[in-house]
Amino acid sequence: MAQLPTDIAKISSMQDAVPRNLLITQRYHDLSQALAATMRGPNVNWSTFATWASKTAGQSIRNEEVPPFVGDLVGDAEDDAMHRLGKIAAIIDDVIPTTGFHASFLLAPVRETIGTVSKSIGDGNLKVFAELAPLFVQFVETMQGAGQPTAAVLAGFVEKLDPRPTAEGGQDMLRLAFGNYYRAILEPDDIEKARLVLAGNCQIGVHEQTRLQPQIAEAMDAPIDTILKKHLHASINTGAGKGLFARLVGAIEGPLSDLVDVVEVLWERVATRYLMNLALPGGAELPLGRNIPKDAAAQDFLPPPLQNVTAPDELVGLLKKYDRARGASDVGSGSVDWRLLDDRMNFIVNLFRSRQVDAPLLGQPFSEDQRALIEQGEVPAAALGKL
Repeated sequence: MAQLPTDIAKISSMQDAVPRNLLITQRYHDLSQALAATMRGPNVNWSTFATWASKTAGQSIRNEEVPPFVGDLVGDAEDDAMHRLGKIAAIIDDVIPTTGFHASFLLAPVRETIGTVSKSIGDGNLKVFAELAPLFVQFVETMQGAGQPTAAVLAGFVEKLDPRPTAEGGQDMLRLAFGNYYRAILEPDDIEKARLVLAGNCQIGVHEQTRLQPQIAEAMDAPIDTILKKHLHASINTGAGKGLFARLVGAIEGPLSDLVDVVEVLWERVATRYLMNLALPGGAELPLGRNIPKDAAAQDFLPPPLQNVTAPDELVGLLKKYDRARGASDVGSGSVDWRLLDDRMNFIVNLFRSRQVDAPLLGQPFSEDQRALIEQGEVPAAALGKL
């Protein structure tokens, strides 16, 4: 039986988001193993996916410097957005010839925006872990301690959860999810077990994504406009350009609007690369904005037990509400606007359903050497994106 974490409270109290995220990622893996052993069978659980989502979050949390590819974009004179920026720079130079405004100016607002986003992602990473990880530990301990779990044992566990709707700060979806996990433990039929696990996974997904809505909205709607204007003001209101900001704005009102557009385009590219990709085993990534590809090891988009789902009713209802792909293929499984809860859940239910028996997901998120350093509270120097 997998060993259960005993340091969740300690990790949750850590102030440094970088080592904290690494430990959260590793503990999600530990809990994934424990839950899988408790429910038995090939099915992965919510904590399995949380392992890789947390590893993805770590890539953003550790972005203290502008990623190299942003600098490459800024230096690409052939890029359409950068070409527009060159024209804007020429207009600014005509008004105040000695400002020295150039493309590298864009790095400062992007760097600050990444810092703002990193904090939002770190806060969300901690928020969900601090609530859910202790419950997974308690669930496994309760089920294992009972020998043969009973409905009374389950009732004793879920009665501690807030019955109010998740949207009102409650835990009603968690109560349903743990009920399905409990039934999966007892279910001898592989098809029914798979469906019960998927129902629990999706219900926890709804709970988690509802909880994360403020942090996701803050990250996706980063105040790039405000940050850009602050840096623009600081850049041309010093040195030879001091005191001329108002004059400049009046002279280039149109180009200034274009400048905001250029930086917003640049930020969208950064956000797409760093907020819209899910890390997977072996260093692979899954773009959230594209249809989920069929697993290379599978014959169909969906594993056989999860095709043509007709029960339980809770799962049928969730799929009807959130699944735009309708289980027929991967078409429609990608996200269109990650800021919207229903849109995120469309991607998530398709990911959960299509990858529920993907054994590599149960693997370690870090190498043995990396784990040794992480357990000591250190941040490995080696690349953390690949094993």
